[in-house]
Amino acid sequence: MTPYALYLHIPFCRQRCSYCDFNTYTTLNDLQPAYVAALAAEIRQVGALAAAAGEPRPAVRTVFFGGGTPSLLTPAQVGDLLGAARAAFTLDGDAEITMEANPGTVSAEWLAAVRGLGVNRLSFGVQSALPGELALLGRAHDFAAAGEAVDMATAAGFDNLNLDLIYGLPGQSVADWGQTLAAVLSLAESAPAITHISLYCLTIEPGTPMQRWLHNGTILAPDPDTAADQYELAGRELAAAGFGHYEISNWARPGRECRHNVVYWRNEPYLGLGAGAHGLAGGYRYQVVRQPRAYVRRMEERPPTAAATPGRRPPPRRRGGRQRSLAEAAGPGRFPLSAAVAAYHRVDATEAMSDTAITQLRLLDEGLDMAGFATRFGRPFDDVYANEVRQLEEWQLLHRRDGRLLLTERGRFLSNQVFYRFV
Repeated sequence: MTPYALYLHIPFCRQRCSYCDFNTYTTLNDLQPAYVAALAAEIRQVGALAAAAGEPRPAVRTVFFGGGTPSLLTPAQVGDLLGAARAAFTLDGDAEITMEANPGTVSAEWLAAVRGLGVNRLSFGVQSALPGELALLGRAHDFAAAGEAVDMATAAGFDNLNLDLIYGLPGQSVADWGQTLAAVLSLAESAPAITHISLYCLTIEPGTPMQRWLHNGTILAPDPDTAADQYELAGRELAAAGFGHYEISNWARPGRECRHNVVYWRNEPYLGLGAGAHGLAGGYRYQVVRQPRAYVRRMEERPPTAAATPGRRPPPRRRGGRQRSLAEAAGPGRFPLSAAVAAYHRVDATEAMSDTAITQLRLLDEGLDMAGFATRFGRPFDDVYANEVRQLEEWQLLHRRDGRLLLTERGRFLSNQVFYRFV
């Protein structure tokens, strides 16, 4: 059985960033102990559901604490969650265990403690090296704090660190972005533990403070042409510094690609647990109830033994294609659908083929494995998407190499146009 990647959502933050539309909360600190207990219960429940269905004990090869700000967890809470995962699943001895962290929320003692618990990779939300940009983004740290966090993590024994950066900001010039790149690459040169860098182009999401500022004229809309120039500059600078561009938004030292995220990009199964998490496992796509207090209530009201009902069928789709929520049904009771799952559906072949095309093409050197696709779905890729591929090759957005289909250099800049063809 294919091992799973395990995602654990931690929705707590000290303050909300101006661009953030993630499922995070700044006013629920009192809920954190109950939430951790509920998340540990969901982990155990999913393991129990697999056993009740007569399936092998789920194997897990990566764990990712995302958020939110997982670094607000105490070491004891981290230990409780990892302990639950080790009890419920077969965790690889060399599992990659990543925790997102914000500079300014970690201490030397905390870092040493979580490293001792088995966390072996950190992802720091640095975003920018410039004070004005950090203020615009609503970040609570400065770049010096990021450097201090890297130094403390290295001293604690971490040798696999990612830094997240954001480009395409309102008013951000190519020169401004170059200053951030230079500062980050200087830090990476002095700190070999920085093995991975993720770059995200800002998207102004509905309902965020940044969207309100855009509407009332406080900020100007980001310029996509400038963002393209910034992306191109980043590619040159990161390559010169020894970072390989292995996914559209991600660069890594050789052998240090994020193993957890590669599971997503290969469209392989993963378990998403915690409020608002999404998962793909057992032939289902599912989403956990979003609101943390509702999540805690669900897990308190339905203990693991009550949910582990073998053989229960998932609720059918209603007319018009709307999927029934589990609140409308009698409850899940089938792996991987815990009592906290809010909605799910069976993944049919058409959806699975589309998802595989879109996600695998994000991998720039690996691309889409044509033979693997045919084995997985029983149909050659060229038969399923003959017209789409022919057109994209004519436009020089896709090319073939050693039995794989890959984005061209031009296709990387127009990737959304490529992916749209496979929806």
